[in-house]
Amino acid sequence: MLRTIFKAVAYSKAPRTTFAMLHPGKAVRYRKFRWDMRHAYAPRLTALTAAAVALPLGLWLGRKRTERVEE
Repeated sequence: MLRTIFKAVAYSKAPRTTFAMLHPGKAVRYRKFRWDMRHAYAPRLTALTAAAVALPLGLWLGRKRTERVEE
């Protein structure tokens, strides 16, 4: 019971540190995953591709819509 209370207090004061102390392997994996996602090329390529497709498509659809309104 005391252990649960101490753990709850520790998580409320410093959740990241407490998690790292109680689960060191998972903490390292999560930290590495965050670093990989920040420095990876795939999310950047995905964002650029989405912008390259969505922007012209949105412009084209906007022009088509205004053409119908004017007619």
